[in-house]
Amino acid sequence: MPANQILIRPMTEADIRAVARLCGDLDYPTTPEQLARRYAAVRAFPDNEIWVAERHGEVVGWLHGHGGHLLEAESYVEIGGIVVDPACRGLGIGRGLLAACEKWAQSLGYPRIRLRSGVQRVEAHAFYRHIGYQQKNTGLTFALDLPRQD
Repeated sequence: MPANQILIRPMTEADIRAVARLCGDLDYPTTPEQLARRYAAVRAFPDNEIWVAERHGEVVGWLHGHGGHLLEAESYVEIGGIVVDPACRGLGIGRGLLAACEKWAQSLGYPRIRLRSGVQRVEAHAFYRHIGYQQKNTGLTFALDLPRQD
């Protein structure tokens, strides 16, 4: 593989440490141990896939796509997370990761891909628009942390 080429491939357990490091760039600090547990849980579901981007033999980006199923709308693929090492942005890595997810979604018959992006990620929004993604709404996301049962 030429030195400047990016390899997009499915994530393996060997990538856990690198992907955990990159989670911090998405403002979700994660230990390799936490990520290993989450990776195993995600892999247990049928319509989930995770890709990594490799440059010079190093993992420099990742994307997680998963099926979304609602009663009120057609099923879709949701981008659970996408991150590219800040030192490698602008090299086509994000586009390559999204292209892999788009191909996968089409192969499974999904008609749409959705992603959520925090209001502070202005550069990411410009990138998504540039490659054809359209802003569909300005909704808020709410969450409730449930008490532990153990």
